[in-house]
Parts: sequence; C-alpha cells; structure tokens
Amino acid sequence: MRGTVKRGRLIEYGVVAVVAIALALLVQAFLIKPYRIPSESMAGTLRPGDRVLVNRVVYHLRQPHRGDVIVFRYPEDRSVVFIKRVVGVPGDTLAVHNGHLWVNGRLATEPYVHRTAGRPDPTAASGPVAGSTMREPWSLARPYTVPADSFFVMGDNRTDSDDSRFWGTVPRGDVIGEGFVVYWPLGRWTAL
Repeated sequence: MRGTVKRGRLIEYGVVAVVAIALALLVQAFLIKPYRIPSESMAGTLRPGDRVLVNRVVYHLRQPHRGDVIVFRYPEDRSVVFIKRVVGVPGDTLAVHNGHLWVNGRLATEPYVHRTAGRPDPTAASGPVAGSTMREPWSLARPYTVPADSFFVMGDNRTDSDDSRFWGTVPRGDVIGEGFVVYWPLGRWTAL
C-alpha cells in the first residue's frame, strides 16, 4: 500500500511539472517573452546583458506608438531580433537638423537619448550609399515620410546604433512586441 501511495505522488508531481512547463512555454510563445540585450545601441535606457520582458499581445490590440521600445525581426536578416525605439509611425515626416530629430516639422522631445557629459548625444543622418554620393531616402539627410504599415526606429544611443537611418523602416508584420520591463539584473529592475 505504501509503494502505491509513493507511486501516485510521483505521478502527480510529474503531471504538475509537465503542466507547469507547458504553461511556461505557452506564455513565452504567445504572451510574454524574455530577451537579452546584446549591444550598446540602447544605452541610456538598456545596457548589454540586461534582460527585458516583451509583451507579444499588445500590438494585436493597437499599433505601436512613437516612443515605444519594440522588438522586431531585423529587415536585413529576419532570423535576427533587434530592440529599438519607435521614433516615427506611418505618415510621420522625419528629418535631422543640427544634431536633432524633427518629427512633422517639430523638434522631437527625446529625454531617453543617451547623454555624454550631461548633454544628449547628437542624432546624425546616415552616410552616402557606398561607392556613390547618393543617400538612401530614409537616411534623414532630407525629410522622409514613413510609409503605411511601417515604423521608423532608432537606438537611444544615437552615435552607436544600427537602425532605420541605415536600412529603412520596420514592416508592421515584423514587429514582435513591446519591451515593458527590465527584470534582470535585479538592481536594474525598471519599467520601459
């Protein structure tokens, strides 16, 4: 009788463990997924090694807003995932003047941009296309209007960010979710 009780408990613990693992996998696949920050491109807000939770549901209910920190498939290699800040939504006209981002003819308010010696780092347009004097239309050297169903993203560390100024906008279908909290390391816990 005692062996039967032990066996019953082991089966019960096994079922609980399988259900817990299945629920964790379902949550990660459809609701919330953790990501590790690999680079300095979001410095000022995120550091290399930070762990961020990403809400994978929110953009099924609404469009990304200017200022959201999003995770998306990198347009030049969709197997790679990037995290950047949305600075332009469909229809916005963006430009860079004197080291600052302008949105729809107004100087953008960007308190999250990385600072050096207390001053926000400058935002610069990307350089010309290799082997020519031409610039891509999204370089922000001239005003650029964000197309429908696309988002213009930049890192908060404007001097060290591979972003839309170099490879263009992020299609709506490549947006995975919104980063909403740094959960690790514990001393860095903060909402985004």
